[in-house]
Amino acid sequence: MVTESREHASADSGDAEAPGPALHALHSGAARYFIEVARSASIRQAADRLGIAPSAISRQIARLERELKAQLLERRADGVVLTDAGTILLQHLEAIQDRLDRISGDIADLTALRRGTVQIATVEGITRPFLSEQIAEFRTRHPGVHFHLRSCGRQKVLEALEERRSQIGFLYDHFSHPALVEAGSWRQPLLVLARAGHPLTQRRGLTLADLAQEPCGLPDETFGIHHLVLRAFARAGLQPKAPILSDSLGFLRDHAIRSGCLTFMPLQAAMPEIAAGDLVPLDLDCAEFRHRHIYAVVRRDQVLAAAAAAFLQEVVAAFADGDRRDAAFLAAARSDQA
Repeated sequence: MVTESREHASADSGDAEAPGPALHALHSGAARYFIEVARSASIRQAADRLGIAPSAISRQIARLERELKAQLLERRADGVVLTDAGTILLQHLEAIQDRLDRISGDIADLTALRRGTVQIATVEGITRPFLSEQIAEFRTRHPGVHFHLRSCGRQKVLEALEERRSQIGFLYDHFSHPALVEAGSWRQPLLVLARAGHPLTQRRGLTLADLAQEPCGLPDETFGIHHLVLRAFARAGLQPKAPILSDSLGFLRDHAIRSGCLTFMPLQAAMPEIAAGDLVPLDLDCAEFRHRHIYAVVRRDQVLAAAAAAFLQEVVAAFADGDRRDAAFLAAARSDQA
């Protein structure tokens, strides 16, 4: 195998390249060629395995030796052996290759949804049962995917998306933001809820005037619901009688059941209480409350990670069937009070 020595010597005398940082050569194919030569102890065998000319390998190894300023191989008649410098280089290159393999595996896991984190910022009104059910179903199929959910007011949802602390946001009522784009929407009328047995649950075709003298608990000003209710009453020349404000829909639901006051929230925010018969959606004729939506939103310039993209796709698909399910649920809830 004297040819190997001649080829390498030829490469040293010809095809001279301008010297540069050793990192340049290590980032090129030279590192891969060197590992293969070291493992096969032969430039020719390495060339056969890689499907390239032996001279190409010789040139790259010569480049490594020039840039590292050290001899890496000893040429012998039966092949090559590593020098001490070559042994050190091989150890480091194999360690780097191991890390690259792990990185590739980790990325493959992300793509295959074997791992990942979905970061969500949402208004409280959609967290139960809808988001809870969607997350539970998704993790049944992809248990390695974790979720970080922030439940907060509308402005905080927008800020979490703007500052890239969340990948997906859920908002109630319309929105307009230059950095955000709608990924899907679900018609979700604003309901007026009363506890079972309240006199208004027996009436049909109610108007805001019928509610104006009834005490109610309102979400506070951090909720879009708060402003929507005030606007609707103001346009009717009215003002809601709201002695209770809270930043917790859970408190407002419980207080309505205990005290008999009215409260305002979308169906998803009170579905378990309505299903149990504790709260009843009033039959209110108010166009401003009817045409409301829950929106899934993302940053306009964002490329979602695989897990977040897959989850969002499932959520939007569930939105598509939401109107039908909700209409049937509300019809049944109201008929129970008729």
